[in-house]
Amino acid sequence: MPFRVISLTSEVIYHKIIYVLKNMSKGSEKLKFRTFVNKACTNFVRVFFYWIVLLVVRAKVKKYKPKHKNFILIANHSDGLDPIYITCSLKRYIRFVAGDHTILDPWSKFFFKTLSGWIIKGRDNPASVLFKDMKASADEGVPTGIFVEGTITPNGETGFFSPRTGQFVKDLGIPLITYRIKGGFFHTPRWGTGLRRGPIRGRVMGEYSVEELNNMTGEEVNEIIKRDIYVNAYEEQRKKPLIYKGKNLAEHVERVLYVCPYCEQVGTMHSKGNYLTCECGYQVEFGRDGFFHPSQKELVFDNILDWDKWQKPVWKQKVLYTPEKELIFQEKDQIAYTMIKGKRVELSDDAVLNLYKDRFELYLNPKQTVVMPIEKLKLVLNVSVQSLMFIDDEHFLYVKSKSPTAAAKYVAAWRYLIGKDYKQKIAEDLPRLFCYRLPCLFSFFISGQFFWFDH
Repeated sequence: MPFRVISLTSEVIYHKIIYVLKNMSKGSEKLKFRTFVNKACTNFVRVFFYWIVLLVVRAKVKKYKPKHKNFILIANHSDGLDPIYITCSLKRYIRFVAGDHTILDPWSKFFFKTLSGWIIKGRDNPASVLFKDMKASADEGVPTGIFVEGTITPNGETGFFSPRTGQFVKDLGIPLITYRIKGGFFHTPRWGTGLRRGPIRGRVMGEYSVEELNNMTGEEVNEIIKRDIYVNAYEEQRKKPLIYKGKNLAEHVERVLYVCPYCEQVGTMHSKGNYLTCECGYQVEFGRDGFFHPSQKELVFDNILDWDKWQKPVWKQKVLYTPEKELIFQEKDQIAYTMIKGKRVELSDDAVLNLYKDRFELYLNPKQTVVMPIEKLKLVLNVSVQSLMFIDDEHFLYVKSKSPTAAAKYVAAWRYLIGKDYKQKIAEDLPRLFCYRLPCLFSFFISGQFFWFDH
C-alpha cells in the first residue's frame, strides 16, 4: 500500500512538472513552476521532520486551518526549528524571510533561495526592497512568515521589535496571523551546544482580517503583535515548572552572561558541565528547571534573564567611562574572513579584536591591522552568539571567536558609543535589518552540521 501511494504521488508530480515545463513561455508560468517546486520542497521537509518533531524534539503544535488563503505570519523566535513547528501546525507553504548571511555557501543558497523560495534580505537593501518582495509574494497568493525580533531569544524573553511593524503589516494589505512558541529557550538555548529533552508548545494566537486591521492604527496592530507573541520563559517556568534533561547544561552560557554579578568583571565567566564559574570564585549550578542554584556563595541571580538585564547597564558604564585612549576590551583567538565575489575568504585564524572608544581594531598579522572608526561603521551585528559582522565603506568583515564569548556586548558597545541605545537603534534600522539573524535552520541537513546551535 505505501509503495502504491508513493507511485501515484510520483506520477502526479511528474505530469505536473511536464505540464508546467511545456507552458513556461510566459513569465507567469515560470513563477508558477518556481512556487510549485518551493511548495513541494517544503512539504517534503514537513513530512520528513514531522516525526522527528513529535518523537525526538517532543514538540506539540496545535493544528490550525487558516481562514484566509493568503496572510503574513508573525511569530516569536525561540529556537532554530521554529519554521518547522509553524509549518507542521498550519500545514501550509509559508515563504519565510531570512538574511543574506544564511546563503554564504552554494548549498545554503540552493536550499533556502532556490528550493524553499525564502525571501532573502540583502544587508544593504532598504526597507522598501523587503516590502516589495513581500508584496510580490502576497500578490502571488503565497503566505509569508517573519520573526520580527530578528534573532532567537538569548535570555528567554521575546525581544524588542520595531514599533513600525504594525504599519508595515497594514501596508501589505493582507490578513495577519500571530503565532506563539513556548519552551524553545530551555529546549534549544541559543547559547547552548545541544538539545535538552523537554516540552515545546506552539499555537496560533490570532487571525486578523484586512477589515479588522484597517479599523486599527499601526500602533494598535503593533500592540496586538506584541501581546500575542510575547513569552517570558522564566515567568512561565515559575508558574508551571517543567524539566529539561540533558548533559553539560551550563556549557557556553558565557555567550550570554559576560559580567560577573559578584566582582563585576567582564569576560571572566567560564562554564563546564552544569557549572558557571567566575575567575573570582563565584559559582552557580544550572539546573534542569532552567534556573541557577547556589554552589559555593550566595546566589545573586537565579535566572539568565534577570542577570542579563542587570549586566547591560554595567557594561554600558564601563564602555562610556573608560578613558579615551585606553583599551576597553580585547578578544583573542578570533577567525576573520570577508566576502569576495560571493565567496568567503579567510583573512586570519588567529586574529585579535580590540575595542576602543573611537574604533575597533582587528589585528590579523604582524603586518596587517584593520582599523574601523566607530563613527564610520554602518553596521555592527552579532550574526550568531559568538560571531560578529562589521560593515563600513571600506570593509565587510566576519569575525568569529574560537572560544565561547558574547558577541552581543560589542554590538551594544557600538550603539552606546554612537549615542543610541539598543532599542532606539533597532527601531531605526528595522525593517532594514529585519531578519539578518534568522538561523540557518536546515544547514545541518545540507552540510551535515548542526549549525543552528551556534545562533
